[in-house]
Amino acid sequence: MNTKIYEYLLAVAEYKNISRAAQHCFISQPALTQHIKKLERSLGAVLFEKNGNNQLIPTRQGEIFLTTAGRMLKIEEETMSRIEKLRQDTPVAYRIFVDIDMRNLLIEQILPKLLHVCPGLQPTLVCGDTRTAWDYLDSRSVDAGVFPLYGEYPSSMDCVSVKHSEYILLLHADHPAADYFSLHGVDMQMLQNETFILNQEFSFFHDFQRQILDYHKFKPARILHSHSMRAAVQMVLDKQGAAFLPNTITSLLPPACRACSFNPPWCFRYVVAYAKKYGLNMYHTQMANLLMEHYRQFHP
Repeated sequence: MNTKIYEYLLAVAEYKNISRAAQHCFISQPALTQHIKKLERSLGAVLFEKNGNNQLIPTRQGEIFLTTAGRMLKIEEETMSRIEKLRQDTPVAYRIFVDIDMRNLLIEQILPKLLHVCPGLQPTLVCGDTRTAWDYLDSRSVDAGVFPLYGEYPSSMDCVSVKHSEYILLLHADHPAADYFSLHGVDMQMLQNETFILNQEFSFFHDFQRQILDYHKFKPARILHSHSMRAAVQMVLDKQGAAFLPNTITSLLPPACRACSFNPPWCFRYVVAYAKKYGLNMYHTQMANLLMEHYRQFHP
């Protein structure tokens, strides 16, 4: 049953605001606006109007439609509940395309919680980089993708953002440039003779780190590769070089490390991605919520 539009309208009525409703429904604001306009055109009626406080309030026609929407969602809930009882004993395959650097996070923390909420699920992880992620999702070789995303994504895809973050440069606290970078931001030209520690190849983070170097037209004196973020931090502690890392780890860093921001910052998002033609399902939503909870503990 395609009852998403009912959920969207009820969210708008609850929050009285398109942006907050879109966030609640894991959909972009422009997409939610288009859904409502399309429905209004088909009905030949306006469903919401703004009051004096710039809040969206249902019109008389909107109130009638919302009453029906509530009933339809209740019918769907009851129907799906009955179907779920019948299929509880049937395992559900769920394939997740994951960045190799996030693989341990999913295995150790996210999937055990997801399986607790969805006990019939049988998840499988497929590791890779951005060059293959979208093809896998489009062909339904995987059901969802979990990875860091910088920039735009294909129009045939959609994403649930679970955390906005930025890349920082990690130095040993004794590094000559550490104090200056902490105050003024990173100046890559001051690191001409520096060894840089990059994530392993064929990972989303590695591709992103290369973009940073290319943007600054910077060629490191030497490049080392780490197999994990933890390993990169340890290499910085051992004074083997400087590393690019997401600022989600800063609260876990030892005092001997110095996290320095770029100016302007290099921002990205952690996302749960899926193909629009297959839709946002309950497993995508559950996984997104668990990832949000995980990152919230570091940056409330």
